[in-house]
Amino acid sequence: MPRKQALDEQDLYIVATYFAQPEVGTEIHAEVPKRHQSRFENEYRTITGLDLPNTGRYPYYVWPEGTNKRGRELRVYFNPITPIPSQVEDLRSSSKWFARENRYRINHTNLVMQLFGCGFILGLNSENNERITKMIASKFPNLNSN
Repeated sequence: MPRKQALDEQDLYIVATYFAQPEVGTEIHAEVPKRHQSRFENEYRTITGLDLPNTGRYPYYVWPEGTNKRGRELRVYFNPITPIPSQVEDLRSSSKWFARENRYRINHTNLVMQLFGCGFILGLNSENNERITKMIASKFPNLNSN
């Protein structure tokens, strides 16, 4: 399966701003094969300034050696608060299998890495709003209307 491309600046701004709303309840999960753990943790640390402990459960799970996983799987779960921007609708998984507790899911590793650069972190982000809002404002000074 081909890797999904990173979003352009305008679309990333719209998606990040939507996900920054506390009521959207944005939650990011990562599943990483053991052989990719160090690289992922280094990238996460570089982008967010935070370390990741291997808890063995979500939001961060490291698959043991020998598990049939090709690479990292990064996902966004969120509450479908309307209006949902078309940029978000176009990314979400359409299968009911991916819905969890009436939440939508997006499978998009490049997008999640971009969201980390906008202040998002692994886990639930609704209490991370101040960090996210500041990062979005500094990352997109020409798009931010505030």
